[in-house]
Amino acid sequence: MGMWASLDAMWEMPAEKRIFGAVLLFSWTVYLWETFLAQRQRRIYKTTTHVPLELGQIMDSETFEKSRLYQLDKSTFSFWSGLYSEIEGTFILLFGGIPYLWRLSGRFCGYAGFGPEYEITQSLVFLLLATLFSASTGLPWSLYNTFVIEEKHGFNQQSKKQGCKNEEVLAVLGHELGHWKLGHTVKNIIISQMNSFLCFFLFAVLIGRKELFAAFGFYDSQPTLIGLLIIFQFIFSPYNEVLSFCLTVLSRRFEFQADAFAKKLGKAKDLYSALIKLNKDNLGFPVSDWLFSMWHYSHPPLLERLQALKSSKQD
Repeated sequence: MGMWASLDAMWEMPAEKRIFGAVLLFSWTVYLWETFLAQRQRRIYKTTTHVPLELGQIMDSETFEKSRLYQLDKSTFSFWSGLYSEIEGTFILLFGGIPYLWRLSGRFCGYAGFGPEYEITQSLVFLLLATLFSASTGLPWSLYNTFVIEEKHGFNQQSKKQGCKNEEVLAVLGHELGHWKLGHTVKNIIISQMNSFLCFFLFAVLIGRKELFAAFGFYDSQPTLIGLLIIFQFIFSPYNEVLSFCLTVLSRRFEFQADAFAKKLGKAKDLYSALIKLNKDNLGFPVSDWLFSMWHYSHPPLLERLQALKSSKQD
């Protein structure tokens, strides 16, 4: 009875409070899901300390260990930067950061002689202030990533790259040609246009709903820019998560198809070696947790692509 009473009480709340609560709840749900996936992948980095058998002849232990340690450092950095970002975003919503910044931009416009009727001017000032705030809070993280993590693992030095042979370059071009031949580019453009049409259609339907603006502290005005921010960043976030996952699955399918096209051109062996070299040059870790890779990787993990090429390579 207590749970149902709580649900009833929640539904009796004003619409704007339900919207605001749902946005915060979904944001933290996504964050916790992403953190769960990241910890699964981090476990792979920690426990996979030897070169997989499939790569034993072509990846040395030193390169494998460098890649493993680099990805461990990156995962630690991502955890703390992600936690900070989520807390910062929550505080901005809870303490009315968005309406405050809108009012502040209005004051600056007023100093320059522009009244409330100059919404476009105020919107430009709002974007400038938001960009400056984002850059200032993100700069320490960016500097640490570049000059501590990347420096530690040699990315800020002139490190020697293996590069690909002419035959391997041709194999990669054969893969890219496969994307064109199989119509992947056209399909992606069609999906993108359909998604844009749907999003702007829904935006036109929702922009007049006062409760959406009230949920984020805009009780007396409904600026178009703020409407774009609320609807596309917050209201559409569940749809965006589902769409992103579907596009990731589709992209992986397209990559396998393009690899298969390169096979038919007789380039399986060269593509096999090219993929390994490209992965090695970027210190990519060749082992992935299946759930993490399924959710995040638009390209299949290296071992899966090599396995798919292996039969043709041996033929």
